[in-house]
Amino acid sequence: MATEDEQNEARRIIELSEGFMKSQVLLTSLKFGIFDILEKSAAPMGAAGISAAIEADADATKRLLNACAGLRLLHKVNVDKETGNGEYYLTNSSRVFLTSSSPTTVQDVLKGLAVYYKSPWGHLGRIVKEGPAVHHFGRNKDKTFKDTFSSAEKTFVAGMAVVPTVFGARTASAFNLAEFQRICDIGGCTGPLAFHLAAAYPNASVSVFDLPAVIKVAEDTRPASEHAQRVSFIPGDFFHDPLPPADLYVVCRVLHDWTEDKVVKLLTKIHDSLPPGGGLLIAENMLNDDKTGPEVGLKYDLHMMLVSKSRERSGSEFKRLLTMIGFIEVAVRMDDYPLGHVLARKGSKRLARL
Repeated sequence: MATEDEQNEARRIIELSEGFMKSQVLLTSLKFGIFDILEKSAAPMGAAGISAAIEADADATKRLLNACAGLRLLHKVNVDKETGNGEYYLTNSSRVFLTSSSPTTVQDVLKGLAVYYKSPWGHLGRIVKEGPAVHHFGRNKDKTFKDTFSSAEKTFVAGMAVVPTVFGARTASAFNLAEFQRICDIGGCTGPLAFHLAAAYPNASVSVFDLPAVIKVAEDTRPASEHAQRVSFIPGDFFHDPLPPADLYVVCRVLHDWTEDKVVKLLTKIHDSLPPGGGLLIAENMLNDDKTGPEVGLKYDLHMMLVSKSRERSGSEFKRLLTMIGFIEVAVRMDDYPLGHVLARKGSKRLARL
């Protein structure tokens, strides 16, 4: 007979295997627009009204809504004690993060993950057995970000902007960056992190350097706030074009998209573009040095292997890599979800690379 501790461990293992059920409840509700329907409703809605709105089976819709309530995605009220029927309305977190009208919506990143659910994640076993994926972002490895934008640029860009929009203030405050007067966010998408940096450091000029297709979207979606208006957008390709002058470059969730040779190429270019004493701030889904956590880093380490033959890194790995390139005073912070942070400097004298 299993002890209580053994039963608890069995439950933990079973719940791990059932994790896909929770994600499918969320992603299916998102796909049907349930959160947007409830956001537009002036009062809680019953399952019959919601099923009619999404043109779905009434009983199956009710079960899906009950699951949402159990996962704290919806509130359920006015419950009939006999039938269990009731009405549903949004939780505050669902209103803030799961409705398309919210400025902090995470809809786009969740829709992007849903695409990967069947492939390549469905092929994890084959890829582990045969080696890393030969595709980049679900496409041929020889295709570029420009190819991605040609098919679904706004959706892709919106998804990339979600994490820095919601968590960018943590990156802006991970280190004291007040000494830097010219900050450039390389691959900064539509500017969500740059807006946080501009708000945190009002005396600094802040720019975003990204592909022309991204910059066009950014200019069309720039917020009206004063600090957002202070951010400039510069079109270019960070592998092929000169980097804009800056004394601090920022790369947020950029390095994990690329293979090792590309990462070294970009970091070397950043180092060579900095003035002596200039800095580099890295924000990534970092791993602990023993690579047993944090959970978000481990998940994205596998995800990047599957979609782009790349990976996440630990603080020690970043220190070795940056030191090899010539950076000094490499500092690591791992205490913020979902990103870890690294700050490094260019020395006053050029160092011989290892």
